[in-house]
Amino acid sequence: MQNSKKITLAYLNSLTFSAIQMVLYTTIPYIAEKTGVTTANIIAAISVGSLIFAFMGPFWAAKSDALGRGKVLSIGMLGMTLSFLLFSALFLLNTSLPLTVKIAMVFAARILYGLLASAVVPVSQAWQLDLIPNEDKLRVLTKNSMCLNLGRILGPILVLAKGVNFELVIYASTLWLSFLATTVFLLRHSSTPQQGSTERIELKKVLKRWKENFKESRNPILLALTFTAFIGILHSFLGHHLKTVLNITGQEATLLFAKIILFLSVVAVILQQLSVMVFKSRWQPRVLLGPTSLIVGTIIMMTSNNETSIWIAIAFIAVATAFIPPVYLSLTSESRHNSEKTNIFGKKLGLASVAHSLGYALGAGLIALSLKLHLVSNAVVVFLISFLIAMVSISLFKVYDRDGKRKHA
Repeated sequence: MQNSKKITLAYLNSLTFSAIQMVLYTTIPYIAEKTGVTTANIIAAISVGSLIFAFMGPFWAAKSDALGRGKVLSIGMLGMTLSFLLFSALFLLNTSLPLTVKIAMVFAARILYGLLASAVVPVSQAWQLDLIPNEDKLRVLTKNSMCLNLGRILGPILVLAKGVNFELVIYASTLWLSFLATTVFLLRHSSTPQQGSTERIELKKVLKRWKENFKESRNPILLALTFTAFIGILHSFLGHHLKTVLNITGQEATLLFAKIILFLSVVAVILQQLSVMVFKSRWQPRVLLGPTSLIVGTIIMMTSNNETSIWIAIAFIAVATAFIPPVYLSLTSESRHNSEKTNIFGKKLGLASVAHSLGYALGAGLIALSLKLHLVSNAVVVFLISFLIAMVSISLFKVYDRDGKRKHA
């Protein structure tokens, strides 16, 4: 299988993962209404799956270094397929199943997702890095981020499109996942383990190697953690902020939030494509423009009192969404041991996957505590996270040279 076809398949897996995520989040109210499984139970199941996801991502990423990307990616796509098969069965057998069984099916779907589908994103990214020259890492990971943003566009479109049959969306998603999982499975031998990656080592050595990987990629991993914390705040808090600031109803806030997320994702994709052409493989312009725009956007958003200024704030935040993730993914995957024969892209991107999950939970948790306890204002929480992102971004200049290589061995 030619490299161009392999990398296209890897991109397609990233796009599908993101789109399927948004399909599920968009259809939560519909699932609750039609099946009788409460929204609280569905969100609880999603939380359980996400927690499992955070710890299984590094496991599968490291396994892909040893077993080959295609084999592990086929396991991840199988997990997503089984998860949506359970949701499809939930609708097909809705009238004949007791509520307790339906609740169990929702939890089982998300547990399967956490256990298996956690392989998809880090392994897809590692596979992309395997297939390109080292100097093109930033460009490839920018395109990967574009695929994730394109997938996120689907959810808001479904919210804004009237008359959409969400049940058919679930069925169509299941069929697509089945097709893609079958394709990956048939091509699972298209990526082979790297030389030396099948070496059997003791658990103590494994843990030591993970610790070393974290230490040498600490700065970009911290950037991944803080930036995803901001995204967690944005997703969990913006709807409430819109409702409060603009004095609108919950339904109006939901629709406006959907429009904002759609706009944010579209602008991010456009900017990422432009960055590939203008900045090429240079990470410094991205890491300067991204955090600066984020701070400006945050200040405007938290001090705004009208819809126009909120849209301006989102435009600035879109710049950060476009530029920051490709930088920390590219620098995370860099190793100081340039002569190392063992491929560690999977292990490194597995650490980034953990940072994503924990960061999202951290951001949502901080803003939830702020809303509940009123000890610190919401604006202070958002400003603090933005400031931390800027500080961590500045630290990258001390650690990495212009080519993204570590300055110190």
